[in-house]
Amino acid sequence: MAPSINDLVLYGQYVNKIGGIFLWFFGVFGSLSIIIIFSSKKELRRTSSSQYILVAAICDFIFLAIALGYRIMTDGFQVQGNIALFFFNPAVCRIRSYITGVTNFATLYTKCLCTIDQWASTSRSNKIRRFSSIKWAQLFLIINTFIWALMQVPQLLYNDISTSSSGVMSCVSTSKGLTYAFAYFLLPVLYFFIPFIILTIFGYLTYSHVKKLGQNTSNQGRFQRIERQLTSLIIAQTLVCMVTSLPYGVQYLYTGITLTQAKDPYRLALETFIQHVVRLNLYASSAAPFYVYVCLSNEIRRMAIELLFCKIIKMSKIAPSQIIDRTLDQTITIETHQMKSRNQTTMK
Repeated sequence: MAPSINDLVLYGQYVNKIGGIFLWFFGVFGSLSIIIIFSSKKELRRTSSSQYILVAAICDFIFLAIALGYRIMTDGFQVQGNIALFFFNPAVCRIRSYITGVTNFATLYTKCLCTIDQWASTSRSNKIRRFSSIKWAQLFLIINTFIWALMQVPQLLYNDISTSSSGVMSCVSTSKGLTYAFAYFLLPVLYFFIPFIILTIFGYLTYSHVKKLGQNTSNQGRFQRIERQLTSLIIAQTLVCMVTSLPYGVQYLYTGITLTQAKDPYRLALETFIQHVVRLNLYASSAAPFYVYVCLSNEIRRMAIELLFCKIIKMSKIAPSQIIDRTLDQTITIETHQMKSRNQTTMK
């Protein structure tokens, strides 16, 4: 028996509530963990690849905090009253769409630049290896952010609040040209095909470079470990890109193709439910990096345990002693003040 329209609406709410909160919590925690690890370790800050990883984590954090948080409140809990007036404000709609659009595309292409940087750093050519430096990384990151900041400007101009016949409000584009641009070019081409090709080609080339380096050195054990970790990382990046980007691009392509078609209420409810699932799947790509790094890299796993869990344990041990010290200081201060008052009274 097919689910009814009300069932599809409830399923969509459950997806955004349960899955959204789960991804938001672990995604924000993972992004903050990457930021802490890669900004506090000197040996990591000295590498060009760490610049890309750090910027990608910052973009993922902003994207998850704003975009996914917005979806949880509006599509999951369906906020009402004064809170709804804030979330469905036209200015909030435009600014949120712009920020999430910039960070979403910027983090994806930052990961592509990181893969290219790994290829350059393992190349035999000195000219190519010179591009794998912190200065070049910072320049590429600035250009990447600037490009997507310009590309998303139409979101500030054409996005607005739309109210359906059933009274449901949503933040959508009011320009058909912008909708078609997203459906036919930005999402299927720029968001899926080009990043997928970059990750696949340069990931394979990097793997080939590392394999050749391993054959030309006597330290086979070390390079075999690097080779295995790099292979796992390439496969993980490719799978994450395919699983998260492809459904999102296909969904937007379908939306653009069927934009002018007449649809019955059940079809609209079914498409809305699929859209919720696809969007949640997209957020998984921003929530996954930290856990991928921890699973595939012994160094990152060791640093994560050292920086995160050890600090929590130290804080829990230090906190009671700090409270006792503060209490003693306050007691001594009060007693000193009382003694001074008594001495002044005696002298009088």
